[in-house]
Amino acid sequence: MSEANVIAVLIAGGGGRRMWPFATVRPKATLPVGNRPLISLMAERLATAGFRQVLAVVDEHGGPIRAALVDTGVEVLTERSTGSAEALLAAWLRYPDATAVVVPADALVSMADLEAMREAAQAAEAEATVLIAPMGPEDPNRWIGVEAAGESLTEVVGHPREASWRWSGVCALAPGFRRFVEANPGLLENVPVGGMPAPEADLSSSVALALEKGVPVRALRSQRGFVDLDKPWHILEANRLYAGECFEGVEGVSVAGGATVSDAAEVEGRLIVAEGATVGPRVRIRGDVYVGPGAVVDNGAILQGTVLVGAGARVSDYCQVSQAVVGAKCVVGHGAEFTGVLFTGTYLYHYCEIYGVLGAAVDIGAASVCGTLRFDDGDRTHRVAGAWERPATGANASYLGDYTRTGVNAILMPGVKVGAYSCIGPGVVLYDDVPDRSLVLVKQELERRSWGPEKYGW
Repeated sequence: MSEANVIAVLIAGGGGRRMWPFATVRPKATLPVGNRPLISLMAERLATAGFRQVLAVVDEHGGPIRAALVDTGVEVLTERSTGSAEALLAAWLRYPDATAVVVPADALVSMADLEAMREAAQAAEAEATVLIAPMGPEDPNRWIGVEAAGESLTEVVGHPREASWRWSGVCALAPGFRRFVEANPGLLENVPVGGMPAPEADLSSSVALALEKGVPVRALRSQRGFVDLDKPWHILEANRLYAGECFEGVEGVSVAGGATVSDAAEVEGRLIVAEGATVGPRVRIRGDVYVGPGAVVDNGAILQGTVLVGAGARVSDYCQVSQAVVGAKCVVGHGAEFTGVLFTGTYLYHYCEIYGVLGAAVDIGAASVCGTLRFDDGDRTHRVAGAWERPATGANASYLGDYTRTGVNAILMPGVKVGAYSCIGPGVVLYDDVPDRSLVLVKQELERRSWGPEKYGW
């Protein structure tokens, strides 16, 4: 099979209901990873991995995805589908003779895995090759599980009670496999007893049907990290993985043209400073740090662990940023402490302690605090799309949707989520999640009495 007969198809539909509060104003595929929309990052990786033709299949709400892909060379198709199987058929209508390497646009997939999938597609040794990912610390019943013997896939099962591997959604399917995609039953029928499969035309059901008919399916085990951005804490996981990858092969300090690093800055670790960026005096760096174009890290800022600072951001005035991705045009100012992920244009102007994920243009009031340690030393249980779940990581982080703000002295208890377009007023102690478009205020009662020198006997 020639290279011209292989295409990459990014599947970018889906409502993202488990990603609340971050899917209120954007599709999951445009969530930021390393300060870039994920689908833009994946399109670049596919091109670098050797795919000459990359398509994205979006639904009728795909405007933000089209914007994220402008000038990338990706061809965008609109399809009102109920799942990845129907989306793939739309791509095959345009390229009927191509082997399609399907990649979910809301998953961070490594270069090594993408290259391995391209090679598998070109080799044409099997009608279907599926990338399988380690199950990881989360419960198997949160995912579609798979079983494999050697290089052969043996079973696909929906939300199993036990499984070592899970369905990644990344697969290479030859044109002959189209019969199983067209015959997709509309739900994954193989579930544990008592399981309730959702009605969705997912490609996992087509692969399960092929296995049932005795068609060999090759299993390719993920060689590097894989993160499916399905729930809010996965934003933390994906950004940590990506940030670590940025420093592979980097040694010492790298300073681009027009950038400056003060002799009075203390640097212990690897440092990359992009064009026009500034690292000023009294800055202390203890770890691996990237400072984006035009960004300013100045005046006593402390950066530790792995930190990415986005273009045009300002991190300064004795703030402390640890294990974080700071979005473009963000401000982390005097005495602020932050760990986690900031989307574009968010302000932690001064005196606050925040751990979690903050959406775009979030404004954190002075002395706002996120609690992270419960009295029972346990992790918060979250309600996600109607089901209770205790995340393996990020359970006690706070998650604030886009365009929210907090007032002075607001306290967010471990693990709370605040919907988009909301405001948490001054002095509020927030224990529970807050829906989109909400204002939460303290109802205060004041008692007034007369007072003066006469109270002291004058």
